[in-house]
Formats: sequence, structure tokens, C-alpha cells
Amino acid sequence: MLRDVVFEPSGTDSDEFTVSYWKIDPGERVGVGGELLVVESVEEKTALVVPSPFAGVLTEIVAREEHTIVPGALLGRIEVS
Repeated sequence: MLRDVVFEPSGTDSDEFTVSYWKIDPGERVGVGGELLVVESVEEKTALVVPSPFAGVLTEIVAREEHTIVPGALLGRIEVS
């Protein structure tokens, strides 16, 4: 089953972020809580690691590096196992 990974930041009041880099590539397996990507708060200039909410294989990256995202943005998709 394909599941959407949605950006839900915690511990910050920022409402705009930049995707710094993905820590895994499409086709790679990730566990629940595994590190998917790093984003930076535009206002606070703070880096946040985004953990995977699912275990499975990253099938698609939607939010590309250097793109600006907001809470609720679609980051990618994981084929859950």
C-alpha cells in the first residue's frame, strides 16, 4: 500500500521551510522513525530532521531539495510493508 508522507513539524512556530537534502533515495528501505530528510526553518534558520511515519520503501520524492514547503505539504510516498 502506498502512503503519503506529509510534513508535520514539531517544536517550532515557523510556517515556512526549505528542503535542505534527502537522507535516502527512492528505492531505499526505511523504518518507522528513520531519518528521511532535513529541512531548515526560513524564519529561525534551524535545521529539523523529518522522521519516517511508516516502514517501507521510499518510492517517490515530491518535495525537491531547495524547494520551500509549509506544514501539511506532501514530501514523498512510501510503499509500506
